[in-house]
Amino acid sequence: MRTLSLAVVGLTASISACATPSTLAVSPAGVPAFHEDMLSPEFWIRRAPSPDEVLLDAHQVTEKRRRAFGPEGGLVDLKQVPATLTRAQVARWLQDAQQSPIQAVIDEQGRPVTEAMLEQLRQNTAAAHIPEAVPARYGLSVRRTPLRTLPSTQRFHAGEDLRDYESLQAGILFPGEPVVIAHHSADQQWLFVLTTQGPAWVQREAVAEGTADAVFSYVERAPGRVVTGDQVRTVFTPEAPRVSELELDMGVALPRAEVSPGEPVNGASSYASWPVVLPVREQDGSLAFQSALLRRTADSAPGYLPLTRANILRQAFKFLGERYGWGHQFNARDCSGLTSEVYRSMGLFLPPNSGQQGRSAALNHRFFTAQDSHAERLRALAQAQVGDLIVVPGHVLMVIGHVDGKPYVIQDVPYAVFKDPATQQLRKTKLNQVSVTPLLPLYADDTTLYVDAMTSLVHVTRP
Repeated sequence: MRTLSLAVVGLTASISACATPSTLAVSPAGVPAFHEDMLSPEFWIRRAPSPDEVLLDAHQVTEKRRRAFGPEGGLVDLKQVPATLTRAQVARWLQDAQQSPIQAVIDEQGRPVTEAMLEQLRQNTAAAHIPEAVPARYGLSVRRTPLRTLPSTQRFHAGEDLRDYESLQAGILFPGEPVVIAHHSADQQWLFVLTTQGPAWVQREAVAEGTADAVFSYVERAPGRVVTGDQVRTVFTPEAPRVSELELDMGVALPRAEVSPGEPVNGASSYASWPVVLPVREQDGSLAFQSALLRRTADSAPGYLPLTRANILRQAFKFLGERYGWGHQFNARDCSGLTSEVYRSMGLFLPPNSGQQGRSAALNHRFFTAQDSHAERLRALAQAQVGDLIVVPGHVLMVIGHVDGKPYVIQDVPYAVFKDPATQQLRKTKLNQVSVTPLLPLYADDTTLYVDAMTSLVHVTRP
């Protein structure tokens, strides 16, 4: 998920009859080897071999999803969590949750973050009051809600010019995602939960608590609609505010509500919308379910999309131009959020961060070490397919195709830093969004090419 810079050396490529190498040296937007034709998914679909070929069938997709929750798959199988949690186990999760790659240096007002400030937040974890043994409780997220490393809405950053990165942000929960409730904060406003992504803190009002059967029965129901847009909302309804205009990100799957033809749902007819079921939180915090509507014009599908190269490209390009959102901040996503949501819309579940995506046992990898030569790495990239993921320390990029044998990627990235071909001087372009760029050669630091820093080429679409 994490990269603070992207370095790109200018490439020259003949893109089309109207795009010459000279016009592609550096675009007016400050991106090298680029032409505006590249901002259309159809440009890349036309270049893709057999774009509509189904790469994995439904059985193979299901098997990969199962492996993602297995050993070394990167996701947590909550059904395997013991019915009784020990103090040592919960304490270990608390420590794990507090790990963040973003240093807490300044607060939202630009004031220095002190150890006393952090210790006050740690006190709210009530770590000293974890029972010797506590029964596991279960819940469902009722809205798009942040996961936090500590029970606080305070925002800490690594520096004045690094405000897009927030130290306490640990990811996101989408509506209908399951959690195991392990503990609560001293102020009673936060729940400490184990999610499929790992342990984190979440605001109490965002989770409805129910039995394990109720929670997992909902999660395992067949999708009635799968969100295939970058983000859609349920229909506004003042009669049912808990399910009104809920934000639903790409890949969120909702069961179908059993509604008779012509039967109103929350004050509106369902004939022009899709009735779905969502979890809601009662006043006492307990879990209930309520019908809601998705407009038929909203970007959704009756099930997971077929896994094809054309679908991979079309889904990825729906995020083009979206602002970078560390840990799904700003109603957006970061680099691994981009890749995981694209594949989730086709039924494949990827781990939540780039490092895990680069080593998940659910996926096929070509791993690289210091023993792999530069030439070997280039040969591997020349054979990369649409949808393959390129993992370097702290970042993941998705291959969208090749131009003159050189790979291009779509990625969610803050900066493009490249050597201007005219001056041979480093030039830094702030992108801070989902962008299309050439891949070769990228720099991981001032001296190491990105290709030489690559740790994994992930073949997501191979059985």
